Amino acid sequence: MPPHSSHLRRNAAAYCVLLVGLLLTAASAAYVQQSIHERRLHRFDGAVHDGVLGLQQRLELNQSLLQGVHGLFTGSRFVSREEFDAYLESLKLNRNFPGLEGIGFARWLRPEDVARYDAKVRDRQEPGHPVWPPGPREAYTAIIMMNPLDARTQQGLGFDMLTEPQRRAAMLRALGTRRQTATHKVRLIQGWEDAAGRVGIVIFIPVYTRTEATPPPAENLRGFVYLPLAMEDLMSELRFSGFQETIDLEVYDGAEVRDDALLYASSPPASRGASVFQQDVKIPVAGQTWTLRFNARQAFIAASTTEQHGTVVGAGLLVTLLLFFITRSQVRARTTAETANTEQQRLTDEARDAVQVRDDFLSIAAHELRTPLTNLKLQLQLLYRQLRGEGDLDVEKLAQRVLSCERQTSRLATLVDSLLDVSRLARGLMELNLEPVDLDELVREAVRRFETEARTAGVQVTVDSPAPVTGQWDRMRLEQVLTNLLSNALKYGHGAPVDVRVRSDETQAMVEVEDHGIGLPPEDAQRIFGRFERAVSSRHYGGLGLGLFITRQLVEALGGHISVASTPGRGATFTVVLPLSGPRAAA
Repeated sequence: MPPHSSHLRRNAAAYCVLLVGLLLTAASAAYVQQSIHERRLHRFDGAVHDGVLGLQQRLELNQSLLQGVHGLFTGSRFVSREEFDAYLESLKLNRNFPGLEGIGFARWLRPEDVARYDAKVRDRQEPGHPVWPPGPREAYTAIIMMNPLDARTQQGLGFDMLTEPQRRAAMLRALGTRRQTATHKVRLIQGWEDAAGRVGIVIFIPVYTRTEATPPPAENLRGFVYLPLAMEDLMSELRFSGFQETIDLEVYDGAEVRDDALLYASSPPASRGASVFQQDVKIPVAGQTWTLRFNARQAFIAASTTEQHGTVVGAGLLVTLLLFFITRSQVRARTTAETANTEQQRLTDEARDAVQVRDDFLSIAAHELRTPLTNLKLQLQLLYRQLRGEGDLDVEKLAQRVLSCERQTSRLATLVDSLLDVSRLARGLMELNLEPVDLDELVREAVRRFETEARTAGVQVTVDSPAPVTGQWDRMRLEQVLTNLLSNALKYGHGAPVDVRVRSDETQAMVEVEDHGIGLPPEDAQRIFGRFERAVSSRHYGGLGLGLFITRQLVEALGGHISVASTPGRGATFTVVLPLSGPRAAA
């Protein structure tokens, strides 16, 4: 035994203590690391919650403003521009709604009302501007009120928002739901809707003339109160822990994260690096869905770095080493005794297993050898009596008895050869004589040798080999493989036909031996290739249980493999696959 192995065996307990100590240290370090990770994740979740809550409050504040203006129009049959401006001034928009671009009212017009409306506007009987852009449409709207109203925003008076697809879609949805409805991502109209024409949304809510009917009929529609929101203005007052310092926020229009749906990004994606934490949150916004993606930067981890992990690792290693040296000094004597006892037990178990294998083998071999010897002895006795008897010899009976003796002798020779093959395989003494072999010719020759036996059993053996197949193999060993497979097919085929097929491609050859006999269960498909293994009782079929074991060993020695496919009661198909170039190329 090498010195280092002996050292390890003597100090096994000490090294176990060392291993357990290292594992406990690693587990403790992992637990501390996990705790730190969970605290960071909890802190990130808290920041996400605050960010979502803050954005929702900002949206609800703007929607409350829009709802209040809607109430102004709903509560009065006519709202003048002065009343509209006075109401909004009372809300102190500049202080309570910083960054608000404005809020307005768009009047609903039927096609037959447009000309009359434009005429009243030109005659200054109606506030606003004529409807634009011109052109025939099924319905029209015209912005008649805006706040704040200045030189920039008044450019939008008279604009028909139904002419813009996103705004039109939102307005029609609002008519269907009679609730606040937001557009998808739009670019605000530069000038009167937003000075810079930034990305944002527009929220609409329909206004109806008061009526007892619920819901009010469509002809009572007066128009829409609308509120344009620029995303930069909406997010400018958003505050939560780490925002824009260690946590980035992206807002997407819709339930999916897509580049074309990006409404807002707190920083350019290319500048922030890999995210250590990421969380997506979906929130409802006036009939639409927004997806908020929160990304924690590496700086988020650096902000919560702690020395606790290193302290735990250092203390754990120190205690582990101390226990290791103490344990090693105490167990050396006992380790030596345990090692000797273990070795003795191993040798005893090996001897017991060897004796059991020997007894099993001798029992099977004695039974299998006794059967042909008994038959041979009986035939010789009968032959002797016939030769000693008076009268003319019956040549035909004499030939039959000699032939029976020859069969029993051949069976004994086969059993002895199987035992010798197992012995050679066990000692690794199997030698191969590789030469070019025509597999087609070899298969047909093997089938011819079994013609008499097949005829006696009433079995028809057919060979399907469309072309010669030549490969580098050991002719004698390959012949032995074919003999074993054909012998099994005749033995277990119960008189049913046996089919032999030979096929090949550019690299390998395949032989299939198919019988239509008793078959075998799927769970025995691998077991039957083991030493002394069989799928049927030896009492009914005989044999040492070595044929398929030797066959598999020979096929693998030739660089190939063997398999079986079978269904109980329907026969079995054994398939041998061999490389054409021989075992060395296969290796």
